[in-house]
Amino acid sequence: MFNRFTKDARTVVVAAREEALAAGSSTVEAEHLLLALARRPHPVLQRANLDAEAVTEALAAETAASLAAVGVDWDVASRARTGEPRFAASAKLALERALPVAVQRGDHRLTSDHVLLGVLEADIGTVPRALKLAGVDRAGLRAAV
Repeated sequence: MFNRFTKDARTVVVAAREEALAAGSSTVEAEHLLLALARRPHPVLQRANLDAEAVTEALAAETAASLAAVGVDWDVASRARTGEPRFAASAKLALERALPVAVQRGDHRLTSDHVLLGVLEADIGTVPRALKLAGVDRAGLRAAV
């Protein structure tokens, strides 16, 4: 599948792995893909005021809310991980969703836009909860891409 990715899309995937490493995560998740996309000058994310700082804040708010829901204090939660991060189900699914989006649009190669659409397709998980907490209209974002 990765042979269909443009250089730009591959760069996003590599950057997502680096985001996971920087966060101390043992897995690369869909939120790392979103954060990698937000660190780049993506016009749709910029118009929605979703730069890296805004995405980081939304993800932190989602994590704190999710942990609080089960009685865990954010300051107590351990985030230290070791080893090379593996791609988790949420990131794999986002990348897998990018392919039919490209096919539907008649595109032969997957771009960072297709990756973004794959991330935004999720109805459950960290990314949709974080974007909802940040007041972001995912359907509007998808339409804008």
